[in-house]
Amino acid sequence: MGELHERRGELEDAADCHELAVHFDPGYIPAHYALAALHKSQGRHAQAAEHYQRVVELSPEDAAAHTNLCWALYETAAYDIARQHGERAIAIDPKLTEAHHNLGLVLREVGEPARAVQHIQRALELKPRAETAAALAHAYRDLGRLKEAIASYDRALRLKPDLGDAVINRAYAYLLKEDYGVGWAEYERRFAATGTKVRDFGFPQWNGEPLRGKTILVHAEQGLGDEIMFASCLPELIVQADRVIIECNDRLESLFRRSFPQTIVHGGKKEDPTDWVMQYAPVHWQLPVGSLPRWFRADRAAFLRKGGYLQADPRGVNEWRDRLGVQNKRVIGLSWRGGAPKTRGYLRSVPLELFGSLLEQDAVFVSLQHGVESRGLEAAGGRIRTFPRVTENLDHLAALINTLDLVVSVDNTNVQLAGALDRPVWVLLSASPEWRYGLRGEATPWYPSATLFRQGDDRRWEPVMEKLAGALNDLRGRAETGN
Repeated sequence: MGELHERRGELEDAADCHELAVHFDPGYIPAHYALAALHKSQGRHAQAAEHYQRVVELSPEDAAAHTNLCWALYETAAYDIARQHGERAIAIDPKLTEAHHNLGLVLREVGEPARAVQHIQRALELKPRAETAAALAHAYRDLGRLKEAIASYDRALRLKPDLGDAVINRAYAYLLKEDYGVGWAEYERRFAATGTKVRDFGFPQWNGEPLRGKTILVHAEQGLGDEIMFASCLPELIVQADRVIIECNDRLESLFRRSFPQTIVHGGKKEDPTDWVMQYAPVHWQLPVGSLPRWFRADRAAFLRKGGYLQADPRGVNEWRDRLGVQNKRVIGLSWRGGAPKTRGYLRSVPLELFGSLLEQDAVFVSLQHGVESRGLEAAGGRIRTFPRVTENLDHLAALINTLDLVVSVDNTNVQLAGALDRPVWVLLSASPEWRYGLRGEATPWYPSATLFRQGDDRRWEPVMEKLAGALNDLRGRAETGN
């Protein structure tokens, strides 16, 4: 009955029937497979994993079950267990294409791109697929082998021209190698590539036309960090246009109003109605904020030579100085977690335990980590001060950052905010960094006040933390000697 309902598209009824089947016979493997497939098709990967796990228990030599369980666990970021099942599937059936593909995806996420390449290449040999070619390209990109990565993205797009994963990541590869001419042009395809609807305020898209005597609306897209970073292009746009309207996330509204006083700033959510803009008619053009660099960052020389395009609230800065009450000691903000499971948080985060040598320094440390309160800092031994919920208000956070002598952070919004405020920020980067940081070097063109501390080929954080502690010692020594 469950299969019949599935064929008729009645998925809820199908699930009910399959659930009844396993209720009456918990060892009935076809029903577990059917339930897992239904959950998987609807994005419920944790539930799918439960049923694939049951199949594995009932039939330990079922390579397909191990393969599917590997995928479901990968989707829920349970990478270590996913890896075990991927390896087991290959041990049972070395020619199982999906097993090699899925294991390759997991190995990328745990920071082993070289091994990922081996398995994804094998999957591609067994069965040429666009998705596998794109996965191989991702692994090459993680290794810094950008020529091979771009060639593999090209192969993926020959096999499937509308594969969004390859489109957007090929753009990232060009941007990572600082080929901005090609990179920004490719980046313009991001909406179609990600299936995101381009927001329409009813005005033509700006394509570089003269803006003298004209009004342009720049509207929000992507996350807070991206909005902050792309806002570095706004000062150059403002001098060209007669009037600039900025639509931003409501958490950025106060900060943007103060920083760009000659503009109209409207804060809100991307899901809000767009008719508010009609009160500012006539508006001649519109542009998503992520498209600004195409016109103002054509090459590295076009980036700002100094930062400081955002301005913290002076009164808030003074209040934080009083609240911190620190004299004759360096005050350092810390952030150690970045991203989410689907934005490579596993690779971007540093265990707090590894900050031990840094916390031994003669300084006052302040938590900038979102969602962490004092009870979550046992590993810091009471060395980190916390101010609950300060990260929820970006205007308050900007004021706090502006009082600090230094920010030490993994790749997250704190980096973008500190860089935009022109505050010294030391960035802890994995060996597979986001495109905005480039592949090598200690500097990023986006933020002149940032210094990059990169993992080496061993992909370990310990040497990074040792280097950072040494740099802080040197900084203190120079301050004491006045050099």
